[in-house]
Amino acid sequence: MQERCVVCGKPLMRDDIAIHKKLVNRGAKEFMCIHCLSEHFKVDEQLVREKIQFFKEQGCTLFSKG
Repeated sequence: MQERCVVCGKPLMRDDIAIHKKLVNRGAKEFMCIHCLSEHFKVDEQLVREKIQFFKEQGCTLFSKG
């Protein structure tokens, strides 16, 4: 069963879950999509996407393909 955003119900991708864990709670069991997460933090969605890219480039294991 695919995870869904707890706010809007959108199906989540790997990056949605990883950035939620990185910014909110690493042990979270429920997640927000990138759009809802950006609204939660009152930042532009592009900033969240830039952070995802930054963490990937830094080698953060939350964003690995395994």
